[in-house]
Amino acid sequence: MPDPTTTRPGPRIRFHHPATSWMDALPLGNGRLGAMVHAGRTRDRIALNADTLWSGGPRTHGVTGGPATLAEVRRLLLDEGDPAAAGVASKRLQGPNSEAYQPLGDLLVDLVAPTGGDCRRELDLTRAVATARTGATVRTAFCSAPDDVLVVRLRGDHPLDVTVTLRHPHREGWTTRPDPVTVAAGGRVPAHVPPPHPDRSEPVVYTPGEGMCFGYAVRVLARPGTVTADGDTLRVTGTREATLLVAAETAYRGWDRVPHDDRRRLLDAVTATLDAATAVGPDRLAARHEADHRALFDRVHLDLPGDPALDAVPTDERLARVRAGHADPGLAATLFAYGRYLLIAASRPGSQPATLQGVWCEDVQPAWSSNHTVNINLQMTYWAAETTNLPECHRPLFDMVDELAVSGARTARSLYDCAGWTAHHNVDLWRTSWPVGEGRDDPMWAMWPMGGVWLTLHLVDHAEFAGDDEFLAGRVWPLLRGLAAFFLDFLTPEGTGRLVSCPSTSPENTYRDPAGREVSVDVMTTMDVWLLRDLFRATLTAADRVARAGGDPTARADGDLVRRVRAARGRLPEPVVGPDGRLCEWSAPVTEVDPGHRHLSHLYGLCPGTAVDPVDTPAWSAAARRSLRARLDAGGGSTGWSRAWTIGLWARLGDGVAAAEGLRELFTHYTAPNLLNLQPPTTFQIDGTLGATAAIAELLVQSHNGRLRLLPALPPAWPDGTVRGLRARGPVLVDLAWRDGRPTSATFTAAHDRTILLALPPGVPGPSSVQVRAHVPTTLTFPG
Repeated sequence: MPDPTTTRPGPRIRFHHPATSWMDALPLGNGRLGAMVHAGRTRDRIALNADTLWSGGPRTHGVTGGPATLAEVRRLLLDEGDPAAAGVASKRLQGPNSEAYQPLGDLLVDLVAPTGGDCRRELDLTRAVATARTGATVRTAFCSAPDDVLVVRLRGDHPLDVTVTLRHPHREGWTTRPDPVTVAAGGRVPAHVPPPHPDRSEPVVYTPGEGMCFGYAVRVLARPGTVTADGDTLRVTGTREATLLVAAETAYRGWDRVPHDDRRRLLDAVTATLDAATAVGPDRLAARHEADHRALFDRVHLDLPGDPALDAVPTDERLARVRAGHADPGLAATLFAYGRYLLIAASRPGSQPATLQGVWCEDVQPAWSSNHTVNINLQMTYWAAETTNLPECHRPLFDMVDELAVSGARTARSLYDCAGWTAHHNVDLWRTSWPVGEGRDDPMWAMWPMGGVWLTLHLVDHAEFAGDDEFLAGRVWPLLRGLAAFFLDFLTPEGTGRLVSCPSTSPENTYRDPAGREVSVDVMTTMDVWLLRDLFRATLTAADRVARAGGDPTARADGDLVRRVRAARGRLPEPVVGPDGRLCEWSAPVTEVDPGHRHLSHLYGLCPGTAVDPVDTPAWSAAARRSLRARLDAGGGSTGWSRAWTIGLWARLGDGVAAAEGLRELFTHYTAPNLLNLQPPTTFQIDGTLGATAAIAELLVQSHNGRLRLLPALPPAWPDGTVRGLRARGPVLVDLAWRDGRPTSATFTAAHDRTILLALPPGVPGPSSVQVRAHVPTTLTFPG
């Protein structure tokens, strides 16, 4: 298969005007450091973030009487059938709200000598370099992972006159100059940042001596040239080329430790980072950065041929064309590449997981605290990690889950008197694991102890994609064992003898009870059914594999747990299909308050879960299809992440036509000019862009339930194309080419000798399986 990168320019985000807002700025990152580049004609503003800069600090939930409250809620639901009263009672289980991700500050670069001409900007996704050209002045910027610095290079055909300033939005601050060409600044973030709330306004809390400290610094390298300092500003004159190096450090010491309060330690850390980067030098910094980024990014390439002239058209203009009804397969390919780029930039080994806004947050009181929302958003952010061959970028999520299990064990015991561990819908740097809301918020958000299950299933997926039983035994099994222990205690029998989760919610949604009241708590919603089926299946499978790999889950404690899981699995209820043929969201057919709700929780079993399959479970598949269509017909898919989820659902249903319509809707209503995802009208979240990348991969290759499916849901607007490097379970790398909507060749490269079961598009002749040898590419060709 030809390498598409040799025949088409690499994917880029382009603009022919200065940046005007966050929605047309260009993001850079190395996992730890984030930079949003707002380039203009005479001023560049680069908004900075550090992954561990959050408000607050370690704390506990402070809830008392949890087990008694749980018993009361269950009595109200199971014995009295009063979900309204149960919902009110459940608020007593709510602890403090999560803390908020914080901005670090800005780097301001002012071109003192005006430059004429247009401001043309681009983000080269292949090299992870942002460039701005204004007249004869060129600025490039990148965030280096190997050297942990932001690098900004300025070049002109005339002597430069540039000022460089650091500023930050926090009340407590300091500035110093550790050497003649360096300015350092720092401060302290708030002690507490309440989440913005539509019904109340609460101020940010600054408390002397509380809140995390931070420091950052910029160094100017200009030879020849002169660098002078004035307060927090550096001025560069007399050079045609200058390099700015930016480093940052926070006082974070661990999720369960109070941050340190040592300004000198912060200053020494950023100075040491700058010294090391200075010794490397600008050219080697650039080369090391590009090699590091491309080692990840170049693993996968998608080419969807279209009009070659569009490659040079600014991205906002291409987006406008799509909104006007014009086809642009190349823009879909760029979106696919952009999601991979963003995951590389926001999530690296050793960093924190991406927040709701990745590593790009400009507000002290950001929307939804820019936290880790784990009832869909964080999971969607990582859906593409395995399928698009970025498993290293998945690791920060795994590290967080390990820590959350410790916090969640305390919550399980103190709040519910259960063994094991649990987590709810909001997580922050301090590993909040309890229901949040402070006793004031609706349980439709808070009362959801399933967060740990969904997160841990990401580790299960990683083990399946990697074929790594050692990872399963050493890393995943302890998490599964703890979750299983929790739910064996938490599940309770109801009248028919079934084991149910109670109370139970369907994330962020409500329904009408028989009295017509809007309520949110139930007994065993459909999402709980899917998640617990997956948890118990994964636990039993892992126990078997760990035993075969030489572990000892058959020792008395684990052996008892496995037997109990096997028995409990058989007592879980089935999902309910209503009289209208739809998959019910709740434990029974109900009157929906919002038939077009943004969450699609009851369809988890179809995507990202695998229990619903058009081949294996056609009845459930048909019910899921009816549910999805009804949700969309009622106005669903009304956020970027929700619309991306619908594309993944259509992909699993094998419906390329509906998926293409979902992608058009995503571009039309939920995509910013810089292709970032929108929570309408203007709030940025990262999940939808990455969810779209995962969905596009699923349109081309799927590998769940023992079959490798080729082109399971190809959109009609993509009749020809190639993709290389997609990752299937096993692991198996897949290169695929197609023409006129039919595959022409497929190459499989597996890590082990194996037989791959194939599912080809209808009407395409070919084998039902292929035998491959370890690390030997095996190519199938298909007749035209």
